Amino acid sequence: MEGFKISTYRSNYSQQLSPQLKWFSTAQLEEIHSATVDVLERAGVKVNHEESLRLLEEAGCIVKDGVARIPGWLVEEAIRIAPSKINIFNREGFPAMSLEGNKTYYGTGSDLPFHLDLETGERRRSIKQDIINAAKLVERLEHYDFCMSYAIPGDVPAGKGDLHQFAAQVLNCAKPIIFTSFDEHNLRTIIDMAAVAAGSHDNLRDRPFIILYDEPISPLIHTREGLAKMFTCLEYGIPVVYTPGVVAGGTCPVTKAGTIVQMNAESLSGLVIAQLKKKGAPVIIGGGATPMEMMTTATLYGSPDAAMNYCAMTELAQFYRLPNFTEAGCSNAPLPDAQAGMEASIGLLLNQLCGANLVHDVGYLDGGKTGSLPFLVMCNDYIGAAKYIGAGTVVNADTLGTETIVGVGPSGHYLGEEHTMRHFRSEIWSPTVFNRTMYQSWEQAGKKDCFDLASEKAVTMIDDGPVNAPGENVVKAINKLLKNF
Repeated sequence: MEGFKISTYRSNYSQQLSPQLKWFSTAQLEEIHSATVDVLERAGVKVNHEESLRLLEEAGCIVKDGVARIPGWLVEEAIRIAPSKINIFNREGFPAMSLEGNKTYYGTGSDLPFHLDLETGERRRSIKQDIINAAKLVERLEHYDFCMSYAIPGDVPAGKGDLHQFAAQVLNCAKPIIFTSFDEHNLRTIIDMAAVAAGSHDNLRDRPFIILYDEPISPLIHTREGLAKMFTCLEYGIPVVYTPGVVAGGTCPVTKAGTIVQMNAESLSGLVIAQLKKKGAPVIIGGGATPMEMMTTATLYGSPDAAMNYCAMTELAQFYRLPNFTEAGCSNAPLPDAQAGMEASIGLLLNQLCGANLVHDVGYLDGGKTGSLPFLVMCNDYIGAAKYIGAGTVVNADTLGTETIVGVGPSGHYLGEEHTMRHFRSEIWSPTVFNRTMYQSWEQAGKKDCFDLASEKAVTMIDDGPVNAPGENVVKAINKLLKNF
């Protein structure tokens, strides 16, 4: 029958699913929440901050000797009023990240004391130029969504290191920045720098492009400085990642379930304090959940145990409908070797399939102590692969290719088909620094491995001119704030 078409209208049909990873049943999540409430009601949390203790006591907590026991109803009220979506912009004021549901974004980590020198490959103390170089790479590499400093600058005055970290990032990367700060005093100067870059404090409040990374101390301690920094950010409308960094078997239970319960108690008690200070405070929960290697006491970045913990914390945050913060793309390997590739890529893929929101520490080596710019470039491809797999397989009338298959028929080929030309770029994933040539071609090109290609790409990107550079007035104003601090 000429012109006859099979109807594409179908009831109860999902046009596109993507791969998903579920870690817990609803009953298990409820059990973890119940255990968390037990910890907060019975053990409580130590709070070394007078205003926070007053707010907790006035809200109905039992406070004694600096320890606040938090009732479950108050925890659940804080979860209810906390925002389930936090919008983050870039330095230019354009939308960049929507922290909600299962939307996933990737970035580097902060505060690495060592770097593998880009020219010599030798491990040395980190300097400010490492932060500048990393920021330039993050700006140029398409799969990184946000920037963290990736180094502790050992060549600047110790009391101003956090200011130099932020200045190096904001002047060289327009993507969102997650930053650290030594104390409330330094934090206010950093916020002033961000306001200069945004055009004003009002612009920064309306379209925040920065997020403070802040921590309690495990087990179950909220510090004066940590809460003071949180309150300062809430004053200016700056979102806060407030998450514990535990070492399973050292600062929290060795069991994965116990690790999750304690981390959850620390995160949610911080959330309670934030909501008591300011209703609707933009707080991101989650944390660093590395186990301890009992033979060496090393913290195990990139281990399957850690990846499992991050999947669990992600699913728990989704259960609460709260944005979360995890880590992946990191390794205990001292060099960007096969171990580093395996540990980094597995963690990234699991986070993608779970739908974690902010995935940081990409590019960490040596258990979170050493950075490598070529490894950052390699991880860009690992992230790209994770995103590609996470998007799933597109099934529709065009991608099924029925008419093309019928047209080519038996014994034909598809190289010249218009269908192939239209789809091959999206249907075949393309990395930037992986080897995909035949052996002879690879040999003739100098036998360069993935690390060699990544090193060359890093050097080229760093040497290229600035991308999205701020105006000269912004540069001068930020440098003046640094000088006058």
